[in-house]
Amino acid sequence: MTQINTSELDQAIQDLGGALNTIVNRALTVEDMRMQSLTSVEFNAEGEGSIYGKGLQWRGAGPTKQLVYRANPDRIWTSESIDLNADASYMIGNTPVISQTELGSSIRTSSLVQVGTLNNLRTSGNLSIDGYVFYNSDSESLGLGTDSPNGKLSIATLDSEFIVDTEARAVKIGTWTTDDLKIVTDDTTRLVIRANGSIDLGDPEGSESKVSVHGRLGIGVNNVEEGVSLSTNGPVKFENKKFMIGSSEPDSGTFRQGDIVWNDNPIPTAYIGWVCIRAGNPGSWKPFGQIGK
Repeated sequence: MTQINTSELDQAIQDLGGALNTIVNRALTVEDMRMQSLTSVEFNAEGEGSIYGKGLQWRGAGPTKQLVYRANPDRIWTSESIDLNADASYMIGNTPVISQTELGSSIRTSSLVQVGTLNNLRTSGNLSIDGYVFYNSDSESLGLGTDSPNGKLSIATLDSEFIVDTEARAVKIGTWTTDDLKIVTDDTTRLVIRANGSIDLGDPEGSESKVSVHGRLGIGVNNVEEGVSLSTNGPVKFENKKFMIGSSEPDSGTFRQGDIVWNDNPIPTAYIGWVCIRAGNPGSWKPFGQIGK
């Protein structure tokens, strides 16, 4: 039997270990290492430890890059950006939720505070824009400057409210508050409807306005007869002269020289009317225009 030298055996084992260590180190430092027939990479808790903090780490220049498992709440966390291919998307439950250009159709709730240009925006329910524009879906009304519009469209300030509204067989437009309504062109008032109902045509403090009526005009009457351009239900005045209807000269009221009362019952030999020859209350009157037999 050959006797083994113990010191030589120990040296042979050390030499073998060094060779193996060199082989392993070289294998682990290969720049491109392919792992075949590998089913999964497992990160197991050691003893009574946890799996938190375990994952992939890349060490080198700068801070360590990580893709690890963290707690509170349980999640996979990375220190770096994740860059998908341009035609790829993030998915939840096999449903795309975000891609390079689109949000998934399953996204219903958001707290976006700033977006770019929107096309074909659709909303459902009440809407508020900058605390100034309010849409109420129940009343189907839109308010600018008010969240309680009094019309289908309402524009309000602290003191006034302009509305556009509808009712049975009619459309309403005007002031809800006790304010005058002005219609302007070229920043010049053309028509004023006063809060008390009076109406001014033209700007009393500006240049004269031309008013044309294309059709028949009735004042104080519901219907204007055919063949009549102007119909009134009371005296008229032009060139500072009053014209009225009566059965005799007036016995009360203030009149000016040249005012005329037309006889409402003209008969043969009677007069067509009476004319005021001296102003007063009622002034002096003389008949004129005797009617023939």
